Amino acid sequence: MAACAYVLSGIWLLSCVLVAPAVAHTYHVEFKDEGLTICEEFWLGQETQRLVYAYSTLLLTYILPLSAVCVSYLCISVKLRNCVAPGHRTRDQAEAQRIRKRKIFRLVSLVVAAFAVCWLPIHVFNVLRDIDIRLINKRHFLLIQLLCHLCAMSSSCCNPFLYAWLHDRFRAELRKMFTCHRRIGIPANHCATASVVL
Repeated sequence: MAACAYVLSGIWLLSCVLVAPAVAHTYHVEFKDEGLTICEEFWLGQETQRLVYAYSTLLLTYILPLSAVCVSYLCISVKLRNCVAPGHRTRDQAEAQRIRKRKIFRLVSLVVAAFAVCWLPIHVFNVLRDIDIRLINKRHFLLIQLLCHLCAMSSSCCNPFLYAWLHDRFRAELRKMFTCHRRIGIPANHCATASVVL
């Protein structure tokens, strides 16, 4: 339990450290004609520091996590592929296990792909903005940024749907959780009595 607390504390500390430079260089920008105020990063002559921060963020929040997830799931897949059930199996049992393994491999691949696809747009957007902000359509800049953020945040809700779609046991438990229990009907000719104590 103590190890979990240390890991969680470390994650929160690293998150605060990563976001601190962005907070320090974020300013309110007011568009009087449009009646709009937004927050945007400005590094004011610190171009080298800005690029170092941008590419460090890309490395720490996308490339390294994606690599770690790929390696972890690759190890799981290899372990499952080499796993042999003990005892003699019939042809039907062997076929059922092969289908089950194939579903797990597909699930693992889709979880990795979902993470990669959901987070890719915001990182591409940030890299383009850091290279040359004029590469992004000025008129639709905020809309593009919002959609990229929305895509990234959707990563958090993808996994339950993937598990529900491909994992039989998960789907069965989910169905059991949300199944409405039928009421037990009482025959009309059955007379129930109740006594009330005052």
